[in-house]
Amino acid sequence: MIRGFPFGKKPENEPDARPEEPQREPETADGNKRLADQYLEKGRLHFAITRYKKAARMDDDPCHRTDLGDAYAFAELPVNAVAQYRKALKKDPKSPEAHFSLAEVYVRYGKWAAAIEGFQTAVELCPGNAFYRYKLSCALKTVGRTDDAIEQLEPAVEARPADGFYHFELASLYADAGRMEEAICQMEQAVAFSPGDDYYMARLGMFYARTGRFEDACEAYREAARLNLKATYLCLLADTYLWRGDEERAEARYDEAGDLDPYDMDFIERSRKFIHGGVW
Repeated sequence: MIRGFPFGKKPENEPDARPEEPQREPETADGNKRLADQYLEKGRLHFAITRYKKAARMDDDPCHRTDLGDAYAFAELPVNAVAQYRKALKKDPKSPEAHFSLAEVYVRYGKWAAAIEGFQTAVELCPGNAFYRYKLSCALKTVGRTDDAIEQLEPAVEARPADGFYHFELASLYADAGRMEEAICQMEQAVAFSPGDDYYMARLGMFYARTGRFEDACEAYREAARLNLKATYLCLLADTYLWRGDEERAEARYDEAGDLDPYDMDFIERSRKFIHGGVW
């Protein structure tokens, strides 16, 4: 068994070998890598794996081993993937890509301590990589370390100040920690940098509603519904009207929303729980 990994004693069977499309055989490792990348984009994993293997045999660069590991991971072959990442790290212990990819496999199988360690190493080696920090933040949040998750994500926002995604994620963490003023500030930034995102707008409405800013919440829900007319947004708007004592307008919005499917009901219940102080 690969040490520290709870899978079989031997690597899993690889995708069935099938004839590859006729083509001129690449003469270099980089040529095989380019061809493998093309196959990977098309989802033709067996061809991609074959070509990444050839690249690694021609040039035992850690990057080629990491690429091969990623292809195995896409193919749902975690033992094979881990073996390649560890070969890459044996060659270059300071490869942030290999540490990160290995941590991603650990996440998929719930090995959170190992995943966090891998993400931390990747961040230490490449502190300016916002995505590495985001993934470390997600892992920390999963194990209940919200404050540590915030500490990791704040530099990611600084590194990508015009990316609404990172503002949104940081806003969500601030809300989980009860830091609602900071949460609203970040959510407003998320909306500003992603003006057509109806979900971000609806979440901003929830943040306003949670802090008693019902007029602002109504405006945000109306804008979300304008961007994407969803029954869930109409129900949230109706809820807010009801909390303000405007039963007539609330009833009209509930009627407009119509029947809700189970997914909609789950979204509404989660939203109401959040607005009343719960965790999303």
